[in-house]
Amino acid sequence: MRLHHSALFLVLTTAVLSGQAPPSWSIRDAPPELRSVIARADLMIAAMHDSVLRELSDAIDSVGVVKAVNSCHIDSLLMTQRFAREGAAAGRTSDRLRNPTHAPRPWAAPLVKANAGRKARDVEGFAVDLGDKVGVLRPISQRAVCANCHGPADRLEPGVRAALAERYPADKAVGFRQGEIRGWFWVEIPKKAR
Repeated sequence: MRLHHSALFLVLTTAVLSGQAPPSWSIRDAPPELRSVIARADLMIAAMHDSVLRELSDAIDSVGVVKAVNSCHIDSLLMTQRFAREGAAAGRTSDRLRNPTHAPRPWAAPLVKANAGRKARDVEGFAVDLGDKVGVLRPISQRAVCANCHGPADRLEPGVRAALAERYPADKAVGFRQGEIRGWFWVEIPKKAR
């Protein structure tokens, strides 16, 4: 594990020194002056996480797994609008995209790539200094409920496979193992609260 962290540090340091990426830290190593900003971002991430789980659980309970495929893609418009009023942007991303509009932000892309395939429990998340804003990434762990649509492709229900193929013809968001990082919640938030 130590080698993996050293390799990640080398990749990120090289990117910073070459001007390709802004300074970034694991959450626990973030500078003290960013702690309150990270805490505000974490509240937004918790709200997104709860919203997605609630929407998905309600959809599975009411219409079943196949039709619930149509629920998980719905972004909470009111929540996103509220974040925008605070000067923040937020969303989800992954190294294996289902929806191409969820591609990682440029500041997040090297972190998403460097942590592909890792267990979520081993990655706390990252803070990235974006000048007047901070980018925060927190991993989304593959759970049992996620396996209905994100598990091994050969184990998905035929109806789920058909719904995914119709809605997302270039889908790559399958094959995740229990506990693996399936994706990321991200927030770009101003350093000064409005």
